[in-house]
Amino acid sequence: MAATPRAEGPPEDVIKAVGCAHYKRKSKFVTPCCNKVYTCRFCHDEKEDHTVNRKEVTELICTLCETRQRVQAECQNCGIRFGKYTCLECNLFDDEDKNQYHCNGCGICRIGGADRFFHCEKCNMCLPVQLKNGHKCVENVSRANCPVCLEDIHTSRIPCHIPDCGHLLHRTCFEQLLQSGHYACPICQTSLMDMTQLWKYLDNEVAHTPMPSEYSNYMADILCKDCHKESTVKFHVVGLKCSECGSYNTCRIKGPPCPITGETASSNTSTIGLPQTGNFVNEHSENNITSNDSEGSSSN
Repeated sequence: MAATPRAEGPPEDVIKAVGCAHYKRKSKFVTPCCNKVYTCRFCHDEKEDHTVNRKEVTELICTLCETRQRVQAECQNCGIRFGKYTCLECNLFDDEDKNQYHCNGCGICRIGGADRFFHCEKCNMCLPVQLKNGHKCVENVSRANCPVCLEDIHTSRIPCHIPDCGHLLHRTCFEQLLQSGHYACPICQTSLMDMTQLWKYLDNEVAHTPMPSEYSNYMADILCKDCHKESTVKFHVVGLKCSECGSYNTCRIKGPPCPITGETASSNTSTIGLPQTGNFVNEHSENNITSNDSEGSSSN
């Protein structure tokens, strides 16, 4: 096998601390793109105006004896093992135990333990085993960039957040969205978490906020961004509640609100229209936040 987890090396007390901010390892790569020496691909990419393909690396340098040699698990001169975890397919060496494993489906090494993750063929990525029969598949979802920072997700070392809609975003970006008061998926606008407590709060606000008499009987056609159903509801400045699922993550359709008429009062859900204005309320989000986070982020 290409990946050799947690192989034993020489005693730690005889080895000086080596590596970089990204990895602890006893080797440096000779990059094939610019023939420069870097400890890892992240060190290279941070300083150069191009990226390096780690799988194209053919030479490395032992950091203990400075011997330049072909890529291999142990130094041909001093015999030191370059990393307790070694994957020659990814050219990855790591002296820290992160429960690394190589996923053939992803084509890269992951962290978190092979027993805790499975590879979804449709999503084309590793997901926690608890989501095996309970996640929404989105084809090749991890190959798209994060919709917040527009950076790569598939090979990122930052864990990703998996909302119910199936679209991925970096966990750090997800947390920044919440802190900024945005609780809807940047791609599909579905709620990113369980908003039940917020909807109850808005129910109370609506009940205690009477509308002016001239607007008390106005109706609005809305589209729910959570259940994707249409409904006709009473207009209210606090929010427009979906009559199907109770969500306030809705938008008006078919023009402005209008007074109740005989036709409006007897009509039910209309045909689907395109959303024009949103009214997703962004208060009291700390209540009942839930998430499904993938800890199987890229290890190389």
